[in-house]
Amino acid sequence: MAQMMMAAAKAQDHKHTSVKLRNDSKHDVSLISYKVWEGDQDTKFPRKIVNRDVTEVTHNAGRKNGSVAGLAYEMMNDGKKWVVTWSNPRGEDSTVYVDIVDGDIDWDQIKKDLDNLGDSSSDAVRFGYRAGMVVDDPQACSPIVTAYIEPRT
Repeated sequence: MAQMMMAAAKAQDHKHTSVKLRNDSKHDVSLISYKVWEGDQDTKFPRKIVNRDVTEVTHNAGRKNGSVAGLAYEMMNDGKKWVVTWSNPRGEDSTVYVDIVDGDIDWDQIKKDLDNLGDSSSDAVRFGYRAGMVVDDPQACSPIVTAYIEPRT
């Protein structure tokens, strides 16, 4: 029994969120802002994602908290922002929230939206784009989050 508890504690120590980002927006996108509410503050988030490419990043949880963060990518030659956020707190189901923004990034409002509107999947259709996010297993210790942006059809 003690070994099982130690193994579970060790697994929790390695809690993380794997994030896959697919850019089909017809524009290259560039990271203009990010916010880490919980977890590794030094994560090297992808700086640029070229059109028709997929990139991945792993965000590690802190020792006492989870992995809760947001990324804002600006579509080059357009100015709209693709905002992806996830919440993978310890002891709770993971949620995601995606948005498309025209203007400044308000991380306080985005965090409220993540907390109040976040779910196991999220969609946004605005400004000629469609964006979506989904958590593969909301109850997993270290889920995979997949996000995409594409032109609205």
